[in-house]
Amino acid sequence: MMKLLIADDEESIRTGLKLIVDWEELGVSVCAEASNGNEAVEKIKDYSPDIVLLDIKMPGLTGIEVMENINEYCKSQGKNPPAFLILSGFSQFEYAQNALNLGAKGYLLKPVDEDDLISKINTIKSEITSAIAVQEDSKTAKKYEIREFYRNLLLNGISNGIKTAGNSNGDVGLGQDNTDEYTVLICSNEYFPDEDKTLIEKCVGNYFSFFAMESVNVNGNVAVVLKNANEDAVSNCIERFVKHYPENVFICRGKKLKGLSGCQESYREASKYLNILFFVNNINCISEELIQKYDFERNFNYFDSKFNDFCNRAVFCIETYDKVGLVSLCSEMKDSVFVLNAKSSEVKQKIISLLMEIYNRVTTKYPERELEDLQNLDIVTKILGKRTFEETFLFFTQVLMNVIESFHTNTADSVIVKVIAYVKTNYASDLKLETLGELFNCNSAYLGKKFRKYTGVQFNTYLDNLRIEEAKNKLLNTDLKIYQISKLVGYANTDYFFMKFKKATGMTPKEFKENVE
Repeated sequence: MMKLLIADDEESIRTGLKLIVDWEELGVSVCAEASNGNEAVEKIKDYSPDIVLLDIKMPGLTGIEVMENINEYCKSQGKNPPAFLILSGFSQFEYAQNALNLGAKGYLLKPVDEDDLISKINTIKSEITSAIAVQEDSKTAKKYEIREFYRNLLLNGISNGIKTAGNSNGDVGLGQDNTDEYTVLICSNEYFPDEDKTLIEKCVGNYFSFFAMESVNVNGNVAVVLKNANEDAVSNCIERFVKHYPENVFICRGKKLKGLSGCQESYREASKYLNILFFVNNINCISEELIQKYDFERNFNYFDSKFNDFCNRAVFCIETYDKVGLVSLCSEMKDSVFVLNAKSSEVKQKIISLLMEIYNRVTTKYPERELEDLQNLDIVTKILGKRTFEETFLFFTQVLMNVIESFHTNTADSVIVKVIAYVKTNYASDLKLETLGELFNCNSAYLGKKFRKYTGVQFNTYLDNLRIEEAKNKLLNTDLKIYQISKLVGYANTDYFFMKFKKATGMTPKEFKENVE
């Protein structure tokens, strides 16, 4: 609704003007009243009405003086003055003419005719609405021109055809010889949360609006050009911005550089970081300071050379139900494809080929095992759809974990394989067949027979051998005391450990350490 201020020294006239028309139905609200010229000036400044019903002759300042005062004030503030509609009597007609010369939109003779008042208010409203539309169109055109300037600058550099540019705040004169400093941020549309993709430019505007800035859509991403921005203030804004999206990394930041050529270089630097967004996790912004921590010389040579070994070891882990070993292997494979110089699509293709090869080797070697076809799981589409390296490799690991579980489901040896895997991981605990039987839901006597048939030795012998091998490893590779090693491998009694160790190796722990070293 448009705002209306009524200024007249007669209270009865002010009251009558408020009641003579249904202002709300007309789309107007009476925001204030004034009883003299001085009060009118102050209230117009305070309330910024769109329309003023102004008595031509009042105590203090006349209506003419009020208009002159307000016109001068609005000019100094860069504002448009309100639309003045003059109230006058026949004897004041000369004043009214002077008011029209100052820009008044018309005059009404007292007593005011209701229909005449409504007609003039509607005319003024239409003029104001049209003026606003023209102004908005002009602003939109100017903003488009400015954005096109920056888009062209960022993508193509400075050209002779572009001499100056401004911004939406009216700042102009950014010529080729300017000394302003620019920082360019790129907000990646790909990594911005799906539900907010259409709001990305609005979000950027909300958080960076108090800088001299422009936001430009470039190659599907939003480039934010900041002029003469304090770097700490920029960092603080980025931190506040990303707090709303803690699980997403989507900002790349170029250095602060001088001139329009520096603006383009800052954009180019930020662009180089876009691919790194795929690899990093829980970091709010990619910048020069961050990437110095990473090795950019790495390539896929190590992964390619280890490809066959990775596959063989993964198959062995699956065969032996070695889930701990498989997790460790996945971590090693993950590190081998962490290649920042590569595109995310290249990394994903390497991961897909590795997963498919492991699966094919298992199904070729064990055709009788009913493993779910990876094509049915649509793993290629799912991996290609992952937005971060962490998400991609987590999915890769989960698929292999599902394979190891399904490989050992409903097979004759599935229980014993899982028991052995459990023993290898928990050998230091107080393990007994009875405990394992309860854990794996089977009879301990039956479990003992199956264990001996599968491993060739009694359960206790297998456990002792496992513990002694680990003790030997710790004796050779640590400075731990013998009693400490005894407890770590599962023997609470050190004398019993000595006896078991000598029986297995023919030497005491001390002799073994001295002779092998």
